[in-house]
Amino acid sequence: MTADLSGHRWRGMDIRVQLHHNNHLIVTELPMALLWIVAMLEANVTNLRGDLEKALRHPISDALWDFLTDMRYTSEVDDDCQSVEYLVDIARRVLAAGRAAERTTAEGISDPPRNAAVSARIDALSAIYASWAHDDPDVRWFRYHALTPFGTPEFHAYLKKQGPYPDHRLLEESEVRLWVLARHNAAAPDGDGDRHIRDLLGQRQQGDSKSTINLGYIADRQELVLTVDARSHLGELARLAEKLVDRYRWRPSEATTFTLTGRVPEVFIYTGSASIRHNENAATTRVTMTLDPALNPEQVADIYGRLKARLQPQYQKSLSVKHYRLAQHVGPHVTTYVQNPSQVSRRGRPPRPGPTGLAQFTEPIGGHTWQSLRRDWNSRHGQQADNLGRSWRYDSAPNFIRDAKQALQRLLYPRYEWQK
Repeated sequence: MTADLSGHRWRGMDIRVQLHHNNHLIVTELPMALLWIVAMLEANVTNLRGDLEKALRHPISDALWDFLTDMRYTSEVDDDCQSVEYLVDIARRVLAAGRAAERTTAEGISDPPRNAAVSARIDALSAIYASWAHDDPDVRWFRYHALTPFGTPEFHAYLKKQGPYPDHRLLEESEVRLWVLARHNAAAPDGDGDRHIRDLLGQRQQGDSKSTINLGYIADRQELVLTVDARSHLGELARLAEKLVDRYRWRPSEATTFTLTGRVPEVFIYTGSASIRHNENAATTRVTMTLDPALNPEQVADIYGRLKARLQPQYQKSLSVKHYRLAQHVGPHVTTYVQNPSQVSRRGRPPRPGPTGLAQFTEPIGGHTWQSLRRDWNSRHGQQADNLGRSWRYDSAPNFIRDAKQALQRLLYPRYEWQK
């Protein structure tokens, strides 16, 4: 899941979903400021949410609204302590902070068929790379400073110069979550790690991602992601995990867990990612695969088929050549915006509003009208016909407007969803 979350008209959210060849159920634990799950807007939202969406000129995700609510920003406006413009500014800061954020919400899929040699190769690489990583100077340094038990008699003896510096102790897997959360809170001036991260996100400048970093780790058989202070022990651990991931093709959470517990990660023979974008960038959704050259073409095709089967658009049927050309003809000369239908004076039936009371409108701009666009279309394409002999010409203005809007909607907003 790379984020391009600028605060411009209908700027889209971008979610990267990653699959890996081993079968894991992965649950993501992110602070609400970085949860960019694009979902359908639910009913019973407040007028304040509608005002915020109008000011931003696009709907907001439930996760962003929950963050604003949980952090009491909305309460400050409801209590007349702050204005709606204050809330808009906070929302834009959070969206800007999320530009560099990634949320991995992968769910494992079954392995593609492996032969014995491929499995043995993975096992051999995993064992060898783990042994190398144990001797990595950065891993040894982090364990030496972060995992040494300071409250033990051995450490007190060292302080009294009555014994050597005690060796570090790797954590049990059951200890990882509490260890991480304890150091997350210890990095905060007031002992509240989540509040500290919220303050860092609010204070940093747009595009600045140096004050925080995402740490992936495994606890209770779940893969979790926590945003941490980049200057803390956990920030150091996150950077170390990134180095190990790049070097050994491990998952970030497993690299972290290896550093803390010594658990041997499995080397990936492939990763597949679907960069899901919504709103005006939805048509730039892409599928990416990183493959081990040892995989044969049949295994590669199987991996792609599994990945594509999980990524489904709302509109299953592809557009015809005519409708692609229609979108090409109309698209550069129209604008799309959201507004309360009761506040828009126009001919024809208004579009149906969503749960927030806002509806999407598509209108010609730059001196163009639906009539002029239809006239130009008929002049350029009116003599063409499809494979069944049906003319591309439009004699009916309502049919032209309807087909043009539908073609743009299906082309630009395919609404890809991740199928569980």
